[in-house]
Amino acid sequence: MALVDGFDPVGRLWIGRAQAADARSCVEAPPLDGALLIDLASRSADSTDEGNIVQHTPAAALRPGSVEDIAKMIGFCRKCGIKVAARGQHHTTFGQGLSSGLIIENRWLNTTHSIGPEGADVDAGVLWFDLIRQSFAQGLTPPVLTGYTQLSIAGTLSVGGVSLTNGKGAQVDRVQELQVVTGKGEIVWCSEHHERDLFEAVLAGLGQCGIITRARVDLVRAKSMARQYTIQYTEVAALFRDMRTLLHRGELDGMYAICVPSGANSAYLLLPTIYFNQSSPPDNNHLLRGLSVSPGAAAVQDLGYVDQVTLVDALYNNLAATMMFDQLIKPWFDVFLPDHAVEQYVSDVVPTLTPEDVGPTGFVLILAQKRSELTRPFFRVPDTGSDWTYLFDILTSSSGPGANPAFVSKMLARNRKLFEKARAAGGTRYPIGSIPFDHRDWVVQYGKVWDRFVELKNRFDPDDILTPGLGIFP
Repeated sequence: MALVDGFDPVGRLWIGRAQAADARSCVEAPPLDGALLIDLASRSADSTDEGNIVQHTPAAALRPGSVEDIAKMIGFCRKCGIKVAARGQHHTTFGQGLSSGLIIENRWLNTTHSIGPEGADVDAGVLWFDLIRQSFAQGLTPPVLTGYTQLSIAGTLSVGGVSLTNGKGAQVDRVQELQVVTGKGEIVWCSEHHERDLFEAVLAGLGQCGIITRARVDLVRAKSMARQYTIQYTEVAALFRDMRTLLHRGELDGMYAICVPSGANSAYLLLPTIYFNQSSPPDNNHLLRGLSVSPGAAAVQDLGYVDQVTLVDALYNNLAATMMFDQLIKPWFDVFLPDHAVEQYVSDVVPTLTPEDVGPTGFVLILAQKRSELTRPFFRVPDTGSDWTYLFDILTSSSGPGANPAFVSKMLARNRKLFEKARAAGGTRYPIGSIPFDHRDWVVQYGKVWDRFVELKNRFDPDDILTPGLGIFP
């Protein structure tokens, strides 16, 4: 590994220790607890994300040994005009977290400081997967979890963190306090009661105003078991009728629908889940009463709580081991749709999807979220009269690893076309996927909070060095 001694602002190059003495214009890098690397192997490892579509090799990679390292390097990069992005588990799919300047590898900050009934205090790079296991050992759990949990806590808090638990908000809604390094290089603790502007700017703020380095998040009492039902549908109308029935009752802990499209005859699986203790098993007939199908038609699976909430992790690990999943191209499509439009949108779009549109590992995901529980202003979801909004995902993957420009071009064009249809119906983008966006699109995306977002960007990142990959601010 090649270590950095400074930066040459004339040549716009990081300078290794061997070259620093000969570079008269070299600006000396600050002393660090961790390491600043410029060797090709380290930089290449940070050059792409889960989508394998966009590639930007950074000029340097920071492996912080402390929060102070991040603050020092952001201050240094601000002085030298170097763009900066933080990297967790790199699970965006269109270069959102990439930079040709400096990448900060937040995974090196991974200490769990405390766990208790009052919440968890964790570093940015701690994985939700690890927090689940650590907290469950004390009979606790985060109340809101993504389907895939091997994601960094700072990473999901930066984009929103959509949960399978439909009625409890997103992960950004269950945060007590944050430690943030702003674009000025300042370390700030913030919450709803202290430095609230910064708190709101970084929760689902896409890394535009600061880098989350530590978080205090809610924990609740955990049940020991989970029961998941599987109900099959061939009609979209029946699927949504039953979804709405179950959502409005509020008796379940989570629910989502999946589909592997096969033209006009696509089948949908609805998967409601309830958590319970073994001494009080759920009543299937009561929970599934009054649906389009009888309770006895639902398949039933009981699992331990941790096994249930990490089911997607097990699937992902299997795909990674058997199908080179991490090397596949994944032009994912992710939008939020208003309740009044989602059924028609699904009816129109799913029958048009071909085997190429999903690939060997892909599927369609439909997930409801209670609008009134989504409280963060920069987490952009449809603003409609209904209290429910729906995430619609096409989790596309290529047929094999390796470059495929024709496939990428075709899928990006598809995504843009489908996004236009979603936006016309009142939809918004969930910005983890691969949708070509320009500055005007972002202005429309943020709508009535755009001017506020610009003001906060100018206040906390006045030199516009943070997270350039999204292209929000030209």
